[in-house]
Amino acid sequence: MAEFKSFMDTLGEKSEYTKKTYRIQYNKLRKILGVNIADVSQKKLIEIISQQSNPNQQQSSINIAVLVRRLNKLPTKELEAKREANKKEVVKQVKKVNENLVLPTLNDLEEYTEYLYANNQWTDYIINYLLLEYQVRNKDLNFTITTRKKDMTDKNKNYIWLDVKQKKALYVRRDYKTEKTYGEKQHLITDKEFIVALKRVLACQKHNEDCGVFIPNENQVGYYIMRATYKGIGEGAYLKILINAHKNGGNIQKLKEISDNRGTDLNTLLSNYNIDLK
Repeated sequence: MAEFKSFMDTLGEKSEYTKKTYRIQYNKLRKILGVNIADVSQKKLIEIISQQSNPNQQQSSINIAVLVRRLNKLPTKELEAKREANKKEVVKQVKKVNENLVLPTLNDLEEYTEYLYANNQWTDYIINYLLLEYQVRNKDLNFTITTRKKDMTDKNKNYIWLDVKQKKALYVRRDYKTEKTYGEKQHLITDKEFIVALKRVLACQKHNEDCGVFIPNENQVGYYIMRATYKGIGEGAYLKILINAHKNGGNIQKLKEISDNRGTDLNTLLSNYNIDLK
């Protein structure tokens, strides 16, 4: 089991939950292969992994294979190409599922968010709150929570700074799709429930508990965000619901706010996401 130990040793600074996830995924793939992952060619790995029916499980297996091969200084180009191709398939499947989906109302999403808070589902509550308040993309929800503003040093990361004394939070986005066009975005949050949720998550993180983990695998951000949303409809559906609710209500100012929050031209936003709800 030298390969497994070497692989786990590379995860030194990651959370216990993340380590647990990687350990489970490694063992699953190792069991299927029957030999060390590094001893199997990329072609054979792709062939065996492709036999898994769940596309998200395939992605997890490919991620493990890539990490192990990189650790052993082996090529990964074919596996990475397969991973990219799989991403498109996952999107296709989600779109197919949602084709005949009767989308919920904005009120449904708001009630769901309240339910998450009432039932102490802190990470899912925070995700849904940010989706509804700031209309962000999946990538924007990959952030680090800190209680010290001076720790927000990485110019390529997103942060939420919790100012415990002032009971407020600053949501800072530096890594999002249109950052090069619109620059860093900041949102000051004073909502009492949101502040409480942040405190609970930080407590979980302090003790390396699962309740403090938003994205167990950064290569599958979209999957974990989708799982947190109402009936798994995903970030894109939330945006459609928000746009239509405010358009039908004649709230042009809110549509402009959504455009600014998301970092998307208003005309493009309306063209791509303005649909009639079934």
